[in-house]
Amino acid sequence: MSIPGPSGDQIERFLADPEGLLHDLQSYGRFVHINLAGADTVVIYDVEASHRLFADKLDHVGMAAPFELLSHATGSGILTNYDWDTWRLRRRAIVKPLGARAVGQFHDRMIDIIDDELDQWTIGDHPDLTSTVRRLTLRVVADLLFTTDLTPDAVRVIDGAVEEIHLWAEADPAKVDLDIEPASFRKAIDDLDTFIRGVMDARPHDNPGNDMVGHLLLAAQDEDMPLDLDAVRDEAITLILAGHETVTNTITFALNLLARHPEARNQPPRHIVDETLRIYPPVHITDRLIVKDLCLGPITIPAGWDAIVPEFVFYRDDRYFERAAEFLPERWADDSPLHLNRRAYFPFLTGPKFCVGSHFALLEAAEAVERFCRRFRMQMLDPDPPECRFFALSYGPANPMPYHLELS
Repeated sequence: MSIPGPSGDQIERFLADPEGLLHDLQSYGRFVHINLAGADTVVIYDVEASHRLFADKLDHVGMAAPFELLSHATGSGILTNYDWDTWRLRRRAIVKPLGARAVGQFHDRMIDIIDDELDQWTIGDHPDLTSTVRRLTLRVVADLLFTTDLTPDAVRVIDGAVEEIHLWAEADPAKVDLDIEPASFRKAIDDLDTFIRGVMDARPHDNPGNDMVGHLLLAAQDEDMPLDLDAVRDEAITLILAGHETVTNTITFALNLLARHPEARNQPPRHIVDETLRIYPPVHITDRLIVKDLCLGPITIPAGWDAIVPEFVFYRDDRYFERAAEFLPERWADDSPLHLNRRAYFPFLTGPKFCVGSHFALLEAAEAVERFCRRFRMQMLDPDPPECRFFALSYGPANPMPYHLELS
């Protein structure tokens, strides 16, 4: 069957108002064809078809343009690696130190870092909640990766790399040549590379440490594992850039929502985080390049086309989440009377590409929310919901979030 959709290139509206465009396209049906900067694209508004795309059709999909751009920073890290044989072995090396048991051993240190950072938060007015939270999450990810705190220079290097990725990603795709990197982008990534390799070079070969980098360096000594020093660098940068940014935004949005809905402060922290991820999902849309003709129900997507799943549309649909427009952490309780369709909820994706750091991210966000609520209350100086933007790494605040902090 032919796939319905609007005529003309939709790239200008997509860049200006992606949420509005992807919301409106639902009127065409479960599968919609659009043109984005000359690229044929199918938008999928079907939960089961989305699961099939992510879980069952690995040999039909490859890296879409946003991930290709990100790969200029992360190399062949598992987020941007679509060589499935290599990817499976790499993922096996990474899953163990990010699994529930390993993260549980890290739990006490995580709490100490969060408490120490909250000790430095001061009462009064502040210019930007995101920047405040970012300092906390950077310290946590640095301890996971390196068992050390970050120097001001290291923080500057990481922030610079994230900013340059955002700037390049926000350009008009029709005007971007992925083979020509902006000079400022290349310098930022080179600085990050120098920092990571300096950490790696300082580790003894026979005892590289018990943190994430140490585990990867040890795995690289296994002849059967497709890991060399370049691959260790790629995975470390992937965790810094992708993992750190998404957790920062999740905690920031959670605290913003609690400031606007103080009645929810007594809800379980994990329910608060789950509801935050529904309203402000870190992966707002997911893009895949179709490399082999793909049959999804009544349609066939030709090789060379893109497929987009706008997850946020599912999360705001009353058919899947009763009273979807409202912030209701209680909906996640087992005995909640509010209907929800867990099949339609996958903030960390689903299938083999399911985020390996999800357990760590959920634990960190829940601990930060719980320990914040014990100490503080917050008022947002702008009472309106924050304006948000699509970024290369995640969905986040478009502008600073000024706030007022007081003791709980």
